[in-house]
Amino acid sequence: MNGTILLIEYSEYEREKIKIVFDNIGEYEFIEIDNLKKLYRTVSNLKSVTLVIMDLEFPVEKEGFETLSLLRKNSSTANTPVIIVTKSDNAVYRHAVQKFKVKDFIIKPYQTKRLENSLRSILSIEQNFRYEFDSANVITMSIEDYISKEFKIASRAGQNLSIILITPIDMKKESSEQTKITPELKEQIYKIAIEKVKTLSRTTDTALLNGNKDILVILPFTDSSGAQKVLEKIKNSVNEGIQQLGINYSDYFYSVFVTFPGDGKSFQSLMEKAVKRVEDKIMLEKITSIGADTLDNARKTYKKYKI
Repeated sequence: MNGTILLIEYSEYEREKIKIVFDNIGEYEFIEIDNLKKLYRTVSNLKSVTLVIMDLEFPVEKEGFETLSLLRKNSSTANTPVIIVTKSDNAVYRHAVQKFKVKDFIIKPYQTKRLENSLRSILSIEQNFRYEFDSANVITMSIEDYISKEFKIASRAGQNLSIILITPIDMKKESSEQTKITPELKEQIYKIAIEKVKTLSRTTDTALLNGNKDILVILPFTDSSGAQKVLEKIKNSVNEGIQQLGINYSDYFYSVFVTFPGDGKSFQSLMEKAVKRVEDKIMLEKITSIGADTLDNARKTYKKYKI
């Protein structure tokens, strides 16, 4: 065992994400704190702590600074390195934490490599040999790697993960009064939809636009009930936005959700179930305007993900 890490973070998802980063670092024991009462009970019994990783919002900034003060007054953590991982991108807070000798200040959402580099530096861990690709060609984690990592986090924590699929359809009704969908109008619809989805997303969620066609929303640590609520919020918000263009949500989009592990244990199996649910909606409503080509294209698109 290389040491003990004190994780002060109310989100189980964020704690699991941090713990997975340590898979590339070494063998560490974790003391997880998800509320203030547990923190007060734990601090007095701490012995040796290698590193503290905490959210400044615990649950709000005021409590976060009180937590920092408590840690510095405790003999076991008075000199322990601290990394702040938070969504509070505030210059005042960045400056204020310096009096507590904080080693790093990382803003959510963050690339896991960003945290790994910080850990290696602070804990003085040498990087093993690794062949690096040209950063101009490999800028960010691939979608396959990202989704694989999300499934790994959910599986390790024994939690659900849901995916919302929002896919376009042709207009249900053909009439002179129907708004004609031009390429320019279609682009406006997508722009409004993706902006609304991103606005409603939590820092842990990820919205992806697939080929300017489907919108995928990855919802970590979210069961089917939670996914249903998120989807309803998205539908109402997007509908409000595109109605200004003379379009109703139900006339342009089909949207369904699927949940790991109940609906499938891989991205491919979940998307197959999602497409099947779209097909079921078509059959139920006796709509043929989508056509087989659209669904075939969807299947071909998702078959390339071998996860």
